[in-house]
Amino acid sequence: TPFRLKSAGVSEVKFNLETATDHLFSVMCPGLSRGEAFAALCDAVPLFGRNHVFSNIILGLGESDEEMAGCIENLCQNGIIPVIRPLTPGGDLADFQPPEPSRILRIAGIHEEMLQKYGLDPGAALTMCPACTGCDLIPWRDT
Repeated sequence: TPFRLKSAGVSEVKFNLETATDHLFSVMCPGLSRGEAFAALCDAVPLFGRNHVFSNIILGLGESDEEMAGCIENLCQNGIIPVIRPLTPGGDLADFQPPEPSRILRIAGIHEEMLQKYGLDPGAALTMCPACTGCDLIPWRDT
């Protein structure tokens, strides 16, 4: 739980929603609860502070741009920084197609817009993907 992690001295957390929609989550992650992950994220914001709570969202699982934009905005308005991870097909998802580069850039623009709208700054991250910058498009750096 977020409280136990904070009590143990953790400075930032990431609980992954994985998908832009509840329906896709039920298909991709059967037996798990997206609602519980979202609740943990929301509980974590007052403990760790804005700019220190993250969630990976995979782009390219079948969601529409509108669904992805809604997910990004929902996270941002709750003080959670989404980390958008374009799908790299493999394993059980080997038959999926990765998102087109133009779509990745379009969603990155929406991501940046929502972060700005809600006053979030991935550059304030102490750890995790925005601090590493190794494999994600980082808002205001790569877009």
